[in-house]
Amino acid sequence: MKYNKILLKLSGEALKNKSSDIIDFDYILMLCKKIQEYKEYGLSIGIVVGGGNIWRGRDNTYIDNSLSDKIGILSTTINSLVLKACFDSIGANSVLFNSSNIEKIVEKIPGEDKLSKIYNDNIIIFGGGTGDVGCSTDTAVALLAKKINSDIIVKLTNVDGIYDKDPKVYKDAKKYKKISFDEVIDKKLNFMDLESIKLCSNNDIRILVMNIKEIDKLINELDEINNSSLVF
Repeated sequence: MKYNKILLKLSGEALKNKSSDIIDFDYILMLCKKIQEYKEYGLSIGIVVGGGNIWRGRDNTYIDNSLSDKIGILSTTINSLVLKACFDSIGANSVLFNSSNIEKIVEKIPGEDKLSKIYNDNIIIFGGGTGDVGCSTDTAVALLAKKINSDIIVKLTNVDGIYDKDPKVYKDAKKYKKISFDEVIDKKLNFMDLESIKLCSNNDIRILVMNIKEIDKLINELDEINNSSLVF
């Protein structure tokens, strides 16, 4: 297989699915079972989770940006705890870390030596984003991919790849099966924020963008890009 060590980017909205509740536990269990299957297949897997199902600071005009970002950081931490609980419920080996040390709740992300020792045997869940205000979970996933020497970032989203414009709005939207980092930056394609894209480009970390509904096709997509988009 081309890619053996992957870092999944899972949005908070994905945990909500289409439920009116903040979290769709049945859906999360399904995702965890599928991820566990891939772990048993031989992949080393890390997960960075967002918090958009709980808090979307950019949609709130009543709280200043710094405090809003802190609420968002805590939201990703809550989601990471939910993921950990769901992996535990199916007997999967998983370890949870957070960008900040929240004593008695979750351990802070350790150094590279410790991470490398536990990566092969465990699914590693990362919560808390970068822990810094003004930084998105996209930036967190780019920084963590470098830290754990990931082969590729897999961004699981609600579209099946990268388009030149919103395919839900424009029927003539063009999909890119494979596209270079330079093209992504030049065309200002905003499937991830610009800072995170530049970090991945500088560190030669490829990005696969695929529909979360097609997670059962992940192995095939890693071997040969069929329905998704690859940034290289």
